[in-house]
Amino acid sequence: MAEGRRFELLVPCGTAVFKTAPLDHSGTPPGRIKHTGPWRGAQAASPAAGLGALDCRGVTILSGLLPVFLILALGVAARRLGLVDGLAAAGLNRLVANLALPAFLVSEIGTSTLRVSFSLHLVGAVLTTTAVVTVLALGAALLMRLPASQRGVLAQAAMRGNVAYVGFPVILAALGEAGLRRAAITAALLIPLMSLIAVSVLEQFRTQHDRPSLLLFKVLGNPLVIASLLGLLLAAVEWHPWSWLAQTLRVLADFALPAALLALGAQLEFRQWHGVWRATVVAAVLKQLVAPVLGLIALRALGTPHLELSVGVLMLAAPTAVATYPVAAELGGDTDLAGACVLVTTAAAFVVFAGWSLLLGL
Repeated sequence: MAEGRRFELLVPCGTAVFKTAPLDHSGTPPGRIKHTGPWRGAQAASPAAGLGALDCRGVTILSGLLPVFLILALGVAARRLGLVDGLAAAGLNRLVANLALPAFLVSEIGTSTLRVSFSLHLVGAVLTTTAVVTVLALGAALLMRLPASQRGVLAQAAMRGNVAYVGFPVILAALGEAGLRRAAITAALLIPLMSLIAVSVLEQFRTQHDRPSLLLFKVLGNPLVIASLLGLLLAAVEWHPWSWLAQTLRVLADFALPAALLALGAQLEFRQWHGVWRATVVAAVLKQLVAPVLGLIALRALGTPHLELSVGVLMLAAPTAVATYPVAAELGGDTDLAGACVLVTTAAAFVVFAGWSLLLGL
């Protein structure tokens, strides 16, 4: 999306459409939903009108979330109908992870104004909550007496959210460009932390351990980590890319989010997972309920503005990252548990995001 423009969701209910419109700094704050038509006057008119506005808000939330999950469902359908096979899905995922999403992160983060989009409260609350949930997951694994191969996987699945593939599209739909920029800045620090924790907890329960230097390389060599840190550096020096470079990055960035959803849907595997459902449920509850609740409490205690509070909660409620599976496979974790966590939390994501959006009053 070009600088100085945002999505507006035009109501009345049942006729909501997305359109691109110039930013109006004198009216609705950036990232908020602009209501037009009879609902604007009705919201303050009477209790009955308030109920109508609540119904309309529910339709607005669904209008924002449905396209995200319909595209994901199209990826699932494409795989089931044979339009893409496993190799094609994996190839699309590599293209997204190594090219499109890094371009998106460099574009969104690198061209942001840090004094506007960076929030210490938001970053601190999200990173601290991620670390706390990791400790809770390790404690749960110990209490459940899970085998070593499942303990690190449970911890990784509970704290490693699919921020880039699912979180960003949802935040853009619910909070607009202002919310997306804050999410991207926060992710620039969250993604390296999640990668570091994931590698560390899985390595802890391996029988054979890699050298610390190799572990650090696995974390810092991740293209998303590189793009996040590069974006922060460029934002710090107030980077203004050449027009041709900005346009190239924008084309790749516009491709990134829908392609990421299609790739995610095409890679979801439906299997019979015997013996991992108990751990899967625990991971899902920690990831999509406990983490956002803890984040909400922390952000409210810090007096965080509503836009940033909403960004933090939605980021923490994101389903388990697809990267959980290949990382678990590489480091000797239980791949059945990793796959089950990805599938279950992704399947539940629509209801989870809709619920949190309603509770946050988006």
